[in-house]
Amino acid sequence: MPEFAYTAKDPMGNLVEGTLVADNSALAAGKLRELGYHPEKVRIISAPKKKDTAMRRFQENVVFPVSNGVPLKDLAIFYRQFGTMINAGIPLYQSLLTMQAQTKNPRLAEILNECQKQVNSGGKISAVFAHYNWVFSELQIEMLRAAEHGGMLDQMLMKIADYLEQEIKLRQMISRLTLYPKLVSVAALFMLGKGFFLDAMPAISKLVLGGMGKSDYSMMAYLNDTLFFFLEILLAGFLISAFCKVYLFQSESAQLRYEEFKMSLPGVGKVSKMFALAKFGRAFGAMYAGGLPVNMAIRVSGNASGSKVIARATRRAMLATEKGVVISQAFRETGVFPPLVIDMLHTGEQTGNLDTMMEKVAEYLEGDAETKAHQYYHIFAAAMGLLVGIAVAFAVIKFYMSIGSQVQGQINDAGG
Repeated sequence: MPEFAYTAKDPMGNLVEGTLVADNSALAAGKLRELGYHPEKVRIISAPKKKDTAMRRFQENVVFPVSNGVPLKDLAIFYRQFGTMINAGIPLYQSLLTMQAQTKNPRLAEILNECQKQVNSGGKISAVFAHYNWVFSELQIEMLRAAEHGGMLDQMLMKIADYLEQEIKLRQMISRLTLYPKLVSVAALFMLGKGFFLDAMPAISKLVLGGMGKSDYSMMAYLNDTLFFFLEILLAGFLISAFCKVYLFQSESAQLRYEEFKMSLPGVGKVSKMFALAKFGRAFGAMYAGGLPVNMAIRVSGNASGSKVIARATRRAMLATEKGVVISQAFRETGVFPPLVIDMLHTGEQTGNLDTMMEKVAEYLEGDAETKAHQYYHIFAAAMGLLVGIAVAFAVIKFYMSIGSQVQGQINDAGG
């Protein structure tokens, strides 16, 4: 039987927290009411163990934290279609059944099957989603909880879909901006090769000399220096990413040090921070427009930014707002948010349009970050092209100098 953590108020209005066991979240909330408590939040913290296999343990501990098996595009489509069905008056269980039959993603289909069982027994979808926190972000789960509590599930599903579609556009933009530098880097690798860092001779030059019979450098040696070396780099990158996400970055201090180092890098650090602030603005606007409490919107949006530095700053701002400090002043005191964000927050407070103002902030920061990213990536690409050109020119000069020295040596031998 699942175990749930709860936050509730007792008959005197005091906040109490604890855990209890129930078949689902609805029954857990019912038990709290029987005890005289008014439940505010009930979330699952453990569930009945699925069949424990080596493959499942490997997936949940290694694969899913790196790649969760449900692309963001599939999630956006799911939320959009799900919201449309609920808005059309189709019962919740029937909507889940239809969505499971339509989805081509086996991981998402498995989760939807569990949702059907939960809903059929009177539980909530958010309780199932919370158990798959590597698939569904905290923002999605909190927005769903608010929707289930407020009876506006169809509207919230649409808002989540809108947010995810904006997130997809942002990721596509970043991918598009980094494509050219990536291609230049790969081309440079295939021209220079691994051996260049040892003897300063590009692999492509060695291959030409080998074809001319001037050396014993074969095609297999070239592939070993370039293609196989490239595959080794990809494998090492995946393993390092997996290690960092699964082990190293479980420590918040390690994540903060990494973030601070990344943001201190010239050019790249500023662009990275601007994109993180844009994600924060999108998330805050979506949650505030969805009717979630301001403090919850601040905290969850900070986590949704993907930056631990911003998340820490939003926690400090949240604590300040709980003491009565206005939002814009609380954000100013963190020293992390730029004047643009502070000014727009202040305007939103005065006009009552915080969600709209934060959407505008996100749009501006994304546009500015895109412009700067274009500049930096073109500079990087030009630098890489220049490096390759210098390396090839050096190899050609070295090649002709060696031929010249051989010719001069033959002349000297003939004259002697």
